[in-house]
Amino acid sequence: MYDVDMANEESLQWKEYRSLNERHSSERIELIDIIRGFAVFGICLVNVPEMAGNGVYFRSGFEGSDALIRVLYDMFVQSKFYTIFAFLFGVSFHLFLQSAQRRGLAPGPAAARRFGALLLFGAAHAILLWFGDILLTYALLGFFLLPFIRRTDTTVAGWAWSLLGVAVFIHVLLGLTMLAIPADRSLDPTFAAGLPDMAERLRFLYTENAMNLPIYGLEVLGLFLLGLYAGRRGWFRPGAASARRIASVQWTALAVGLLAAAPMAWDYAHDPVYQFDKHYLYVFLSGKALAVFYVATLMRLTGGERAERFRPLAAVGRMAFTNYLTQTILTAALVQALRIEAGELPLWATLLWSAVLLALQTVWSVWWLKRYRMGPFEWVWRICTWLRVPALRRQPARSAGAGTTGIAI
Repeated sequence: MYDVDMANEESLQWKEYRSLNERHSSERIELIDIIRGFAVFGICLVNVPEMAGNGVYFRSGFEGSDALIRVLYDMFVQSKFYTIFAFLFGVSFHLFLQSAQRRGLAPGPAAARRFGALLLFGAAHAILLWFGDILLTYALLGFFLLPFIRRTDTTVAGWAWSLLGVAVFIHVLLGLTMLAIPADRSLDPTFAAGLPDMAERLRFLYTENAMNLPIYGLEVLGLFLLGLYAGRRGWFRPGAASARRIASVQWTALAVGLLAAAPMAWDYAHDPVYQFDKHYLYVFLSGKALAVFYVATLMRLTGGERAERFRPLAAVGRMAFTNYLTQTILTAALVQALRIEAGELPLWATLLWSAVLLALQTVWSVWWLKRYRMGPFEWVWRICTWLRVPALRRQPARSAGAGTTGIAI
């Protein structure tokens, strides 16, 4: 329980926070859209192999070209992009609070509707299409953000780092445990029998997903809160950090990430069969470090007028919700149309499809946002959040491009 002094401090900082938001509410932070678009790319690379039945949920070991692609995935892709995405979810929550404030609405009820709608989207997505859905988890954990709306920055940061510290401790213990298991290749993949049907996806949802939620939930909620703190403190506003400081973070994170990933490369070079499970610890640790490296790199690359060249990536980020769902819809349709069975495709084939899909989504996002104010699923989500129907089509005078941020819906 907070005492009277602490409650007064919370109230005072909330008023200061609202005042700061009023001064900066009209500023647009395109960098956030660019980073989100980059995260959408990475999540597609991770998810497509699982959707096509040749990822780690379907195979216990990888050989030949599959082993090479798998080790590169684990070193540079796996666990890196959900880290960025979860962090940006917290940043978006901060921008959402700004939007509620500008509308003169109480943020709590609007946020509850926002997360409730996301929960329905996620449940449908997880059961009907994709067992690896993240929307349902994000919605459930999003409700835990509500008590932090009026908490001080110090409180938010304290909870964020505490949750992340506990999560790292648990994941390290899990990783060390998996390293101690004899390398007899006896661990069966989750879906050894083939691509899951709806009943199997539902069973996965209330068994494995439910059991993992307390573990991954600590990390994801910690990332949400860290993102909320970053949004409040203006980490992504122009001039918020010096170029030298960003460069220092960038290269330090790269060094730590490569050091954590090195055992995976060594194992690949010395074992003809590459196993994902025994590299769990290295995948997790390299994921946190390289996520920081990727964000810092984009911050350096998009400084000043250089952001112009990343406008297509920003368009993908503005439509992240729509692009995430359409990645599943298009991949599931392709798998069904070609009658692909689990384990049938090599990893290079799913990598190629991911590249084609991302190219299509980039072109589509730019085209769409020249004509419409937001993505179609973002539009539906906004209706559920604000209980009104916003204009979707752009006015002719405002059809110049897709360069403004649209994430505080």
